Amino acid sequence: MRSTPPLHRSTPTRVGSTLLTSLGLACGAHAQEDPTHKAGDAFGHRIGQESIGLYSESLVRGFNLQESGNYRLEDAYFVRAANPSDAVVEAVRVRVGSQALDLDFPAPSGLVDYRLIAGDRERSKLELGFQHLSDNNPRPYLRAHAARRSNDGNLSLAAGFIGSHSARYIFGNEAEYYGIGLVPRARLGERWQITGVLTRYEHQYQADVGFTPAGTQPLPRPERLRYLGQPWSRYDTRNSTYGLIAATTARDNAWDYRWSSLYSGVNRPRSDFNLFDAVQTDGRAEAATVVARGRRIEAWGHEAVASYDWTGACQRHELTGLARLRRSDYRNPHVDHVRIGPASILEGTTRIDGPDAAKGAPYSTAAIDQYEFGLGWQYQHQDGFALNLSARRANIEQRSHPLTGPRHSRASAAWLHNAALVAPLGRRTTIFAATARGIEEGVSAPENAINAYEVLPPILARQHELGVKWQARPDLALLATAFAIEKPSPGFDDNAVYRYLTDVSHRGVELSLAGDLGERLSIVAGITQMQLRLRGEPVADGSMGKRPVGRSARQALLNLNYHLASVPGLSIDADANYYGPRPADALNRFHTPGYAVLNLGARYRFDWAGTPAAVRLRINNATDRYAWIAGTSGIQIYEPERRIMLSLTLGD
Repeated sequence: MRSTPPLHRSTPTRVGSTLLTSLGLACGAHAQEDPTHKAGDAFGHRIGQESIGLYSESLVRGFNLQESGNYRLEDAYFVRAANPSDAVVEAVRVRVGSQALDLDFPAPSGLVDYRLIAGDRERSKLELGFQHLSDNNPRPYLRAHAARRSNDGNLSLAAGFIGSHSARYIFGNEAEYYGIGLVPRARLGERWQITGVLTRYEHQYQADVGFTPAGTQPLPRPERLRYLGQPWSRYDTRNSTYGLIAATTARDNAWDYRWSSLYSGVNRPRSDFNLFDAVQTDGRAEAATVVARGRRIEAWGHEAVASYDWTGACQRHELTGLARLRRSDYRNPHVDHVRIGPASILEGTTRIDGPDAAKGAPYSTAAIDQYEFGLGWQYQHQDGFALNLSARRANIEQRSHPLTGPRHSRASAAWLHNAALVAPLGRRTTIFAATARGIEEGVSAPENAINAYEVLPPILARQHELGVKWQARPDLALLATAFAIEKPSPGFDDNAVYRYLTDVSHRGVELSLAGDLGERLSIVAGITQMQLRLRGEPVADGSMGKRPVGRSARQALLNLNYHLASVPGLSIDADANYYGPRPADALNRFHTPGYAVLNLGARYRFDWAGTPAAVRLRINNATDRYAWIAGTSGIQIYEPERRIMLSLTLGD
């Protein structure tokens, strides 16, 4: 927040920005080249292929945000069936804790905010890289984007491309992917700006592999880049995102509006999965392949927002009205379980001829319609005090046609609310508190469930948090937050059906230290410590343990970035990530151990014939640490092997 009047909005097309500004945490308008140096906090930031933070787009405070469905695209409501293509996504920020305080109508568990390529200036960027530099095939990839503007600045067009014809993933599976996208923008009159987005992403690769142990013993160590799945098993997906966002440029003491209509779609002709079950200590296992054909997900999200603010010399009020409409349609695939037979994950598996098509049960379908209406109020005083209150009424209608039995539908309604408070305790210290109750997407049943791929109903989640920020120096900040999150939790019943069985609570504390330790040295450090507990009848009768499967109660990060004085433009960086033990079965009889991963890197920036350029070297898992990781379904995978990446970037 500004220390002297008058008060103004910190971003030109944003509804609700007061609390973040009061904390001094507002992000810049443009993504920076180096997320490890410009992260701002330790909670999650990605630019291109590089990311830094305790959390990511798929994991926040122990929960999978891809299952929670909390997303924004350029601040607009986005119902994500698939990620918008990185061809036009310039940056991704995880909004949790203090970074979510200023959101109009926030959601529990955090939120992922996608930022598109900016069109406010002429720009071009080309990145050529190699994903496995130490291999005989270094696996090249290409990323490119450009933005052009009309002479009067009222029209702009940004375009991007990403692709590789020869990628390789952690199981040794071969892959190729291509993504393209356009972001046209038009300024209409003095205040309105229309932003369009159109992306297409195609991805084909040999299907992933998973492992489940026979008992409580650790799994053996197969060669990580040796593909153990069936050569014919495939995962092919075609993802699309398109739509329009119209918004007014914010103006004090005036009405502001935002309207958006965004589509996200997934077409997966093939989504197979290779499973090695009952793995023995000597590597023996029972192999099977889940053959899935014809999965589709389509989602529309529409939103209209109107706000009015009263800005005075010392304080500002903002009143916001909201209307949302969401429609999601699901077509679950034909699914067959093809038994391969006895196999060894150490020596390989028997190869069999694959089926031409899945011959399982006919398609099952489901649809979710959701309507929301809300009213919110934000207040900010020049002394740093800020308040954010809102309430929404949500109505949901669910319809499904299961594999067996008649069609059925269910309608429900709920009041959703949030409140957040920021108060200064001095020149350097600020406290904040927040609570939220919201709706989150239902998860999909995993591949090893009887009802594999079935989408479970949406759920209600609650979050409470209390935090403090200490500004040690203008360029160094410490954040500490205590939080509690509660929501229904799915699991396997006695018939191996994946459904909601219990409630889960994540209570914990998180710390973040980010900024400059000196003129040339910057730091991003963080730690999360949680208590994870399940409650419900299966826990009470002893058929399920107290801790959820596949979730770690502890996580830590330390990243250092140093700019060398002796070589202008050269910086080196190192980050260490620790992941705590995870329960590997429903009864909590054994855990996959905690482990740490070290990543090293260097970046050299220079000028090439008047064009800014950079060479980036990155060594992921530099010590080649081998570790097993339990997922929430009980399926285990291993930490990827050491990978050396090198890229050359021209432009900005």
